[in-house]
Amino acid sequence: MSNKIRAKVVKGDQVRFISHLDLMTTINRALRRAKIAIAFSQGYNPKPNVSFASALAVGLTSDSEYIDFELEKDIDIREFQESLNNALPEGIKIIRVAKIDGREKSLTSQINRANYLARLELNKVLSIDDLREKIIEFLSQDKIMIRRKRRRKKDRVFDIKPLIYNLEVVGVQDDLATINMLVQTGSSGNLRPEEVINALADYFNVIAPAKLINIHRSGLYIKVGEEILTPIEAVVKGN
Repeated sequence: MSNKIRAKVVKGDQVRFISHLDLMTTINRALRRAKIAIAFSQGYNPKPNVSFASALAVGLTSDSEYIDFELEKDIDIREFQESLNNALPEGIKIIRVAKIDGREKSLTSQINRANYLARLELNKVLSIDDLREKIIEFLSQDKIMIRRKRRRKKDRVFDIKPLIYNLEVVGVQDDLATINMLVQTGSSGNLRPEEVINALADYFNVIAPAKLINIHRSGLYIKVGEEILTPIEAVVKGN
């Protein structure tokens, strides 16, 4: 019997400005408060065997973060979920759990798709159909080049079009628009949602990148062949 648990976690508005490192610290403190016996790595500097998926940027919210926990002994997953939720601060909540095989690959090596909802302000009022036409025009380019600034490294200029799998307008109200995007993430390539919005703003002056209201990560996925599964669906199907 495996002592590993995969959890789906919400990061809400109350904690949107804490960093990924702070989130890791918060989770580990909650494990101690809940008296959950987490397993530790071997070696000179042992650390809790808690593995996070793709890091969420500061300022973003999410209802689809994933964390793998390795415990010292088997525990009922509902008991684990309830105990840890009682020890977590407001804004962080485990909403689903599943047992995983001890040989399961790490989350970071599997996850390769991320879905985001971006809410932003337009420079002028447009109908949803007009904005959808502009998105289609934007995606019809042969290449969508951006410049990514990097600390202590030369800027990287590259084509993001192959990293965009879906980009659509899901709502417009007055001068506010909501855009849904499915993009590549993970070790094979990572596209940030704000880079897509900035590229849209550079292409036409309807979107004001400085007036981006919020970005919400609504999904992380594993694409294997023709299937796109959540990290928990992949575990359940594998079992």
